[in-house]
Amino acid sequence: MPFLIEGRPAPPPTDAGQPGSGQSAGYFAITPNYFATMKIPILKGRDITPQDNAGGAKVIIVNQTFARRFFPNEDPLAKRVTLDFVPDEQPREIIAVVGDTVGDRLQREQAPMMYVPHTQQTPRWMGPQWNARAGMIYTLKTSGDPMALATAVKRAVAEVDPNKPASNIRTVEQSLDLQVQFLRLYILMLGIFGGVAAVLAAIGIYGVMSYSVSERTREIGIRMALGAGSQQVLKLVVRQMLILVGIGLTLGLVGSFALTRVIKSALWGVTATDPATYIGVSLGLVVVALLACLIPTRRAVQVDPTVALRYE
Repeated sequence: MPFLIEGRPAPPPTDAGQPGSGQSAGYFAITPNYFATMKIPILKGRDITPQDNAGGAKVIIVNQTFARRFFPNEDPLAKRVTLDFVPDEQPREIIAVVGDTVGDRLQREQAPMMYVPHTQQTPRWMGPQWNARAGMIYTLKTSGDPMALATAVKRAVAEVDPNKPASNIRTVEQSLDLQVQFLRLYILMLGIFGGVAAVLAAIGIYGVMSYSVSERTREIGIRMALGAGSQQVLKLVVRQMLILVGIGLTLGLVGSFALTRVIKSALWGVTATDPATYIGVSLGLVVVALLACLIPTRRAVQVDPTVALRYE
C-alpha cells in the first residue's frame, strides 16, 4: 500500500504512472488485541481500542522496520501518514510502533508494515488491495486440536450472519504449507529433471571411458607382454583418466559459476556458489569416471597377453 507522509513531498511516480514503489508498506486491517493474540510486541505507544472506530480520530500503527526506514533518527509517534490508494482518505496519526514479523515463509528480510483499525477503513476503495477488504480472517488459539473447533466456529458465524459462511478453516501449519505448495512442485520437477540429467551424464561418462579403455586392450596386452604389471597398467589408465576428468570438471565448474548467477534470485537457502553442491556433484562424477575406467581395465589386465595382442 503506497502512502504519503505529512509535511514531505510525494515520491515521484514510476514509469507506469503508479505511486512511487519505494514508499509503500504492507497493509493490515486489524481488531483490538491482534498484537497480543499474535504475540507481536508493542515497542512504544498503545494498542488500538474499541474507541478507535469510524467516529474516532484516524490512527495507524507501524512496525519497527517502517519506523527505521521512513523516520530515521526521529520518533514516529504522532507523525501523520495518508494511504495513497484510497480516495478521500484522511491523514492517520501513528500511535504505536510494534515488532517486526515476516508475512510469509519466503520473505527473506523484514518489510515495513502498517496496521489500521478494521472499523476505520474508508467506505470507498480502489486499487489491487480490494481483496484485503473482501472478507475477514479470524485467528483463534486453542490448547487442543484446532480443527476440532471447526464446527463450533461455523455455528458461531452462522448465528451472526447465516449468509456469510465460514470457509477455508485451517491450521497455521496448513496455511504456511499452502504458501509454498507450488514452489515444492517446481522443486520436485527440477529435482526429477536434475536426477535424470545426472543419470544420463553418468551413463555417458561410463560409456565413453569404458569404450576408450576397451580400445586400448591391445596396448595393454603389449605393455604386459613387455613386463608391465597389472598395478602399473591400472595407475597409467587412472592417471590419464583423471587428467581428462579434471579438464571436464574445470570447464563444467566455470560454466556453472557463470550460469548460476543468472538464477541467483531464485535460489533459497543456498548461494549461487554453494560449496557442498559443487563438491558433491564433482565427487559423484569422479567416482563414476573411476568406475568406468577400473571395471574394463581390470577385465583387460586379466586377459592373457597373447589373446590381448590379437584383440581388434
